[in-house]
Amino acid sequence: MASGVKVADGVKDVLTTMKLNRNADDASDRIRVVELGLNDAKTEIEVKQVVMEKDFQRLGNVFKYIQSLMGEKECKYIIYDCHYETPQTKKEDLIFIMWICDCASPKHRMVYSSSKSALKTILDVKYQFEMHGRDEITCSSFCSKIKDKIVRLEGEDVDAL
Repeated sequence: MASGVKVADGVKDVLTTMKLNRNADDASDRIRVVELGLNDAKTEIEVKQVVMEKDFQRLGNVFKYIQSLMGEKECKYIIYDCHYETPQTKKEDLIFIMWICDCASPKHRMVYSSSKSALKTILDVKYQFEMHGRDEITCSSFCSKIKDKIVRLEGEDVDAL
């Protein structure tokens, strides 16, 4: 079901920059997290926040920060440049997360769910996750959604997160 919500040009620009900067010489200039949401009129998906690698010197662990974005009674979209390790190799993948909290109002949940299709046309990510409750944003639940066996997430053992 389409909602008629459009994607702001700024979203496209940030996502393009995020993809291009993944190979930047200075890793601190990489975009790691983009938080997206509907504008006040609920007619457009816009950038709410961009968080760079260098910001995590003060914010702490990237995955824990992602968890903190997923508030009660909220809905949002998150693009996450996820760094993880399998027993064989280190990997980096862009992940789209649609957070539709079960505690949010039905109208809010419906608008966000139906507006996802507008974003899908511009997304070029490996994984897309839809999450609804706190139990889905634990490290073990998150890692199980990625097809590889993950031993480290954002530089920390998954058992430590």
